[in-house]
Order: sequence, then structure tokens, then C-alpha cells
Amino acid sequence: MKRILIFFALIVFSLGSFAQVSYLQYRVVPDDKEAEFVEKETKYWSKVAQAAANQGHLAGWSLWRKVGVTKIDAPNYVFVNSFESLDKMDPSKVWSEANLKTMGMDPDKVETASFTTVPFDYWMQLEDVIPGEYKYAIVNYAKPTDRQAFIEENKKLWKPLHEKTIKAGTNGMTSWGLMSVIYPAGNQDRFSVFTWDGFNTMADALGYLSYSSPDADGTGGNSDWTEVLSKTKMADILPNGFEYSIIYERVMSVGPQQD
Repeated sequence: MKRILIFFALIVFSLGSFAQVSYLQYRVVPDDKEAEFVEKETKYWSKVAQAAANQGHLAGWSLWRKVGVTKIDAPNYVFVNSFESLDKMDPSKVWSEANLKTMGMDPDKVETASFTTVPFDYWMQLEDVIPGEYKYAIVNYAKPTDRQAFIEENKKLWKPLHEKTIKAGTNGMTSWGLMSVIYPAGNQDRFSVFTWDGFNTMADALGYLSYSSPDADGTGGNSDWTEVLSKTKMADILPNGFEYSIIYERVMSVGPQQD
């Protein structure tokens, strides 16, 4: 059987061309329960997602683990459930009684809700992507002063730069993407957009975060970089920079299968 995986984003977070919207559920898992949580989700609940994906009700499902501690009591895992469109986002068809039977276990005996909490969840829309496989994703959470300007500059100015560096293999990046928040919304929300940068190793991800410019003084070392810096308005669009840049590690992904 040939496995066809649609890579997410989101966070991961890389979405395939047919996965346009995603539901992200963030989880707080106690340290002493992590092994149990991961086993139950990957051994049992992933089978339900796989069945739904094979039926066309789910474009993909993935589980990600946050690397390190960024804030006390902050979520340390996130599920990404991706769909072709908003009108295809029907949880009743994903977690149906028939699909639950595919796990081969009583759902009550492998539940994880009793020892984890969901501090928040998000509905996201894919804006752009450079597809590619990766194990680690740097997710850059942002609250720009002008969200549309942020999206347009990333698509027209920064995406071409990332495409060139990914093709050249100069900084370890293998994928890039951009998503915007559908819900929740408002001035008090945590973020309204995020970008992700994909890497195959933790060392590449950390190296990218520690990399400030292509050359020591920021001039002359890379003409593409210099051109982007001469055109960008990101200092006005995002004056305080990203809210957070957090690394996530892929635990497991499933997507549609076909013979």
C-alpha cells in the first residue's frame, strides 16, 4: 500500500495543497503522564484520524511536542487537524462511532482528557506554503498592526527569499508556511497570524534562530537578503517582533492512504 501523507503545518505545521483550514488544539500534559498520553494518542486515537482521512473527512492529523519550557503551565503539546475547507470541517464525521471502533479499544479506557487540559484552541486558515518534509518546526506567533500587510509582504517578499535558500540548502530550512487566525479574534487574543520554518534536525532549527544575517555587518554578503531588507516594512507592521518563536517536534502524522 502506498501511503500519501499531507504535511501540515501548523505548527506545523506544513499544509498540503488541499488542506486549507486547520483546527489546532493545545494541551497541557503533566510530566508524569507524558508517556501515557503519547502512547494512547499514537497507538489508538491516530487510528480514528487515519480512518477519517481515508474517508475524505480529514486532510490530515498530527501531534507535536513543544521543545523545552517557555512559560510555566503553558501547553506542551498541540494537535493539528486539517481539512480541505471550512464546510468539510465536521468533527462528527471524523470521531464517528464507526471510526472509533477502528482503534480496537474501548474509548473510555484510552481517554486522555481526564489528566490533560485544553487551555485554548484555534481555527486557522492557510495563506501560503513552501511544501517540504521536516521533523522540527519553528512557529513564529505574531500580532501585526496590519494583518493584511503582514500576509502580503510575507507572500510577495519573504517567501521568494525562503524559496531560494531552501533550494540552495544554505541554512537547513526545508519548508515554510503562513497561516492566519479565523477564530478566536479580537485585541486581547494571543496572536492573529503565524509563520513556520521547517527543519529536519534540532541543530538546524537552533542554528537558524541564532542566525541574524548572512554576513557579519549585514551588508554585501547576500544580494537577495539585502534587497529584501531594502524593501521590507516589517518594522512598522510588526514593531515589537514576534510574540514567541517556539520549536515543536513532530510526534506523529497521518494522512489519506491509497493503493
